[in-house]
This record gives sequence, C-alpha cells and structure tokens, in this order.
Amino acid sequence: MKKILPIAVVVVILLLIGKIIMSGEASELEEDIVSQVEQGNYYAALQDANEIELKGEKISKKISKLIEDVKLYEAAEKEMEKYSQMNLGKIKAILDEMNGSYKKYDRFKADVENLKERVESLEEYGNEGVKVAETVGKLIEDGEIEEARERINEYMADERYEYMPDSLQGAFYDYMLQINFR
Repeated sequence: MKKILPIAVVVVILLLIGKIIMSGEASELEEDIVSQVEQGNYYAALQDANEIELKGEKISKKISKLIEDVKLYEAAEKEMEKYSQMNLGKIKAILDEMNGSYKKYDRFKADVENLKERVESLEEYGNEGVKVAETVGKLIEDGEIEEARERINEYMADERYEYMPDSLQGAFYDYMLQINFR
C-alpha cells in the first residue's frame, strides 16, 4: 500500500500536468482563431477550430459563437459566388442567423456589414430591373425603340447586372433581340 500511494500521486500529478499543457495549447489555438478573424483570414480560423475539435478539446463558448458566425459568413459568401444562380433571400437568411459575435471584431464586422450592403444593393437593383423590363416592353410596343435600347444598355452597364437572375437577364436579352430585328 505504501508503494502504491506514491505511484498514484505521481500518475495524478502527471495527468494534471498533461491537462494543463493541453488546455494551454487549446488556448493558443483559440488565440490564433481570434487573430485570424481580426485579420480577415476566416478560412484559417475555421482550420484552427477544426484542429481543436480533432484533438478532442473543448472550445470556449465565446470562440464557439465566433466560429459559428464565421461559418455562416463563409456560407453566405459562397452563395454570393453563384452569381445569377444565387438566392438573395437565402443569403439574407444565412446572415440573419448570425449570433452577433462578429460585432466584437472590427474587420469581421466590416466584412459582414459590407456583405449585407451588397445583398441589399443587389436586391434593390433587381427590383429596379423588373420595373425597367416592364418599361422597356411598353416602349417597344409603342415603337420607341431607341429609348428602349438606351434603357436596356443603361441598366446592363451596371456591374451588378452579372448577379441578376437568369430570368431577368433573359428578358433583357429577348428585348434586345426584338429591338435588333425591327
């Protein structure tokens, strides 16, 4: 019994030291996550979070919420890359799911706000496009071909045009065909 007690104490001490070392390593990775987010390196932050999870370590609640926002932001960005196939409603819903932890990090907050503004701008531009398409249709019916052409060209010249749904782009393409064959 006298020999077992010191061995048990040594084992407990070694386990505690190991736990302290491992928790310190997780803290360093959590600090790296925050640093990556502050620099706008969201993919690297997600990799660090995955590394913590692979080690079987727990992530603090604060970092967990931050990672959740980073994942949602990345999902919204990925949806934006679909251009004319993207779904603005889906992007807005993804952004609305964010828990707000991004607001504590200036760069991340600016990126999220910028994305929200882009989505809003595209939505407004799309609504304007529907009105322009209706106007162009009436102008063509009334024989005001040059005015219709100017409206179409003006609308299509905006850089946001490439993000418009295929249906709207198709309508403008059809109108241009009608104009060119008159």
